[in-house]
Amino acid sequence: MKMSKQIAAFDLDGTLLEGNKSVMPDLAKELWKGGYRRIRGVLVFGLACGAGVLRKLRLISSESFTLIGTTLIVRWMAGDKLTTLEPYFHRTVERQQVREAVANLLRSHQAEEREILLVSAVVQPLLERFAERLGGQALGTELEMTSDGRLTGRIVGIFCSGSGKVKRLQDWEERTNRPVDWQKSFAYGDTLPDRFMLESVGYPVAVSPTPDFLAEAKRHGWKIL
Repeated sequence: MKMSKQIAAFDLDGTLLEGNKSVMPDLAKELWKGGYRRIRGVLVFGLACGAGVLRKLRLISSESFTLIGTTLIVRWMAGDKLTTLEPYFHRTVERQQVREAVANLLRSHQAEEREILLVSAVVQPLLERFAERLGGQALGTELEMTSDGRLTGRIVGIFCSGSGKVKRLQDWEERTNRPVDWQKSFAYGDTLPDRFMLESVGYPVAVSPTPDFLAEAKRHGWKIL
């Protein structure tokens, strides 16, 4: 019989990182400041502004807005190899401020030999840079690559947000071929779409939650930081 394992799953934006801003727009800013494919960049920012108006009018959800923004940035990077984009990834990671209280919890889970997983809508290659900095493994939004290692501009599989985070965790469990003891595992998140991930474990923790997520956490009796 295979031994089960415990996990500690962490959202990135607003959970492991300070503030309520998102990493992907910061990547877009770094691409723009670096003069990266400016014509495409103008189109990306224009379309993103339009999506922002729709969100403010509540015609699309925050999760849909995040998907639109991520898709636009991924298309902006189409045709390049990750080595070309590495400087932009590096600068994006370096400008983020880590929420030390949560990072300390991550290290405590490591000391207790739980599997550390960063689970985020952030694109996989960028999330892997955060995993290198913070520890653990990255489960992000995966990108399609050509046979010679260039980005096609398309997302592969599910968008790693909301219930998609649970699917990514389940796929990881299957891939590692060891069952997860979900009732003895931990999950950390800050926004309402994270509720699916928190509902999947025995020890859910809401970190500096948004007002709607705070209400959800209180309703469930979850721990709140």
